[in-house]
Amino acid sequence: MTSSLNEWRAHARTARETDRQVRRLYHLAHRIAPIGRILTNPNATADDIAYATARIPRALAAASRLLTRPGVADHLEAPYALSFLTTAERALTAPSTQLLKTANTARAAAAAASANSGWTRHEHVASEAVLGLAARWGLSPAAHIPHPTADDQPPVPAYIAHEVARRTEIRARCTAGIRCTRTTCLAYGAVWTHNGTGQGPFLCPGCIPAANADRVARRFAPTLQTVPGGVPAGARYSVTLYNGSGPGRRTVTCETPQEAQFTAETVRPFNNTGYTIQITPAQ
Repeated sequence: MTSSLNEWRAHARTARETDRQVRRLYHLAHRIAPIGRILTNPNATADDIAYATARIPRALAAASRLLTRPGVADHLEAPYALSFLTTAERALTAPSTQLLKTANTARAAAAAASANSGWTRHEHVASEAVLGLAARWGLSPAAHIPHPTADDQPPVPAYIAHEVARRTEIRARCTAGIRCTRTTCLAYGAVWTHNGTGQGPFLCPGCIPAANADRVARRFAPTLQTVPGGVPAGARYSVTLYNGSGPGRRTVTCETPQEAQFTAETVRPFNNTGYTIQITPAQ
């Protein structure tokens, strides 16, 4: 009887220890899941990528050690916890992650090139890496780089293909210029206006009388009119992106109205990003 009791206690201790190790595996998986999603964000920065690519391998190594503990690999809850780690591992090794890393390397090289005269060896290497990767993904002709066979070319993930198509459609719309701010219009190709004391909104010429009527209804003078001569040469477009449901804002300076409108519609630093576009006079 004593022997059976001792065996039961030993089994109970083992089961408790196994449950404890599985809980550690769960905590590890839940911590690494949002880190893995960093690598699926097309706007991830070099620091974000460095953080994720350092943390994920460490988490996978820790999970491997936990799985060697008695009973952990065979535990009924282990596969669910491992699914998070598997997703993060796939993100780490995905071609899109390599594309993000190369793109950020290229940005760093471009920044260095703009600050220095000439190109360094590092910048040449980064440039060639970008061209090579673009050729593999079928994103550019890259005549001097041999194209791989269809079997060698990695498939483009559906979300990347969708994002490319979406941005292409937006860029086509923005070729007409800045969008009218009047909600009943929202057509592209609006003109710059002023109200006699400062900058006014971008409006279609046909919307200016209606906007002035709105001003009269709010007891303001109907002074909105097109800025004579339009946007001055050398002026820039200042796109302010703000959080529509909380604090925070970011400003991007653009050279052309097309670039400003495209930035306004594609850059989303906040969950509920709104935007305004203004003219910054030439310095």
